[in-house]
Amino acid sequence: MGGVGLIGEWRALRRLRKLPASERAIVFYSEGPEYWVHYQPIVGHLTGVMGRRVCYVSSSPRDPGLHQNDPLIRPFDIGKGLVRTIFFKVLDGGVLVLTMTDLGNLYIRRSALPVHFAYVYHSLVSTHMIYRTRAFEHYDSILCCGPHHVAELRQTEALYGLSETPLFEHGYGRLDSILAARGEKPRPAAGEGGQKRILVAPSWGPRGLFESGLGETLVDRLLEAGFQVTVRPHPQTLILDRDCLTRLVGRFDGHPGFADEEDVGPEDSLHAADLMVSDWSGAGLEFAFALERPVLFIDVPRKVNNPDYERLENVPIEVALREELGAVVAPERIGDAPRMADELLAAGDRYAEQARRLREKWVYNVGESGARGAEILAQLADGLENR
Repeated sequence: MGGVGLIGEWRALRRLRKLPASERAIVFYSEGPEYWVHYQPIVGHLTGVMGRRVCYVSSSPRDPGLHQNDPLIRPFDIGKGLVRTIFFKVLDGGVLVLTMTDLGNLYIRRSALPVHFAYVYHSLVSTHMIYRTRAFEHYDSILCCGPHHVAELRQTEALYGLSETPLFEHGYGRLDSILAARGEKPRPAAGEGGQKRILVAPSWGPRGLFESGLGETLVDRLLEAGFQVTVRPHPQTLILDRDCLTRLVGRFDGHPGFADEEDVGPEDSLHAADLMVSDWSGAGLEFAFALERPVLFIDVPRKVNNPDYERLENVPIEVALREELGAVVAPERIGDAPRMADELLAAGDRYAEQARRLREKWVYNVGESGARGAEILAQLADGLENR
């Protein structure tokens, strides 16, 4: 699906700016198709239940949010270049909803005009290790997934002497979507011989599971042990180091137990899997909390983008919960992965119970985040209009 080109992007921006303020009171900005799963529960409640108009602005023509055929969703494809930069500078009024971190710290700057910037998380992981220092400093409101986000953000503000940002108890839409689909997507029958299905879904980065080459060894050992294996790379891996995936897929393509998928939006592979293998990705938390199945975490070096993260009291949730939701294997013991997977699957009932308990503790408004997020954004937008 091709883009609209520079002229089309300019026209989209002009159409957006010509709208009455009341029709652009809530604007969603998406970097690409993978972010629709995080916005959809909120957008669906705003338009479907509350009857609110929203604008959906994306940098990718493949973004499902641009193709909803809903008269209450106005779509705008502005690309990733000059027009996007101008969009952030000239947007005037209303609430702009983002999943993009580091607003004002990198190449995207806040508009000098009166816009309320609201942040929605696209992962359950903590705020202070994998994200950059002060990555959330320049937002006017933050919709938090759970109490860990609130505690970490308040500690960060105290550490750096920052003003307190309004924080809201939101939840996590991706989790709710997977939970809601559990009854509609029962696990397929096991393959011939009763093979268990494993989904390998790590994070990204130069020392990640796929980028380091460790993923090839892992897949080889799992296939050799008789598991059915699907690899699902992070979208950033496909952008920054596709070669590592090309090598891996080229090696195992044609094996009857191997499959790969590049689109992280569909949930079929999640529902089909008996177990996930991950590293520091938030996908492990999503899988465990939503499907109540165990995760095997490969202990590659931590993904640290904030060298000050240990100055906060809270241990990052993606560190603290690993051994409660599954097991951890060191890279040099990757050959033990098949045995450990079998042990986790045998103890599935225990891990399911722990996942349910931890989900209630660490995630706000389970099953209701779409409604809560819509209410928060509507209240923010109405408050701006009534000033």
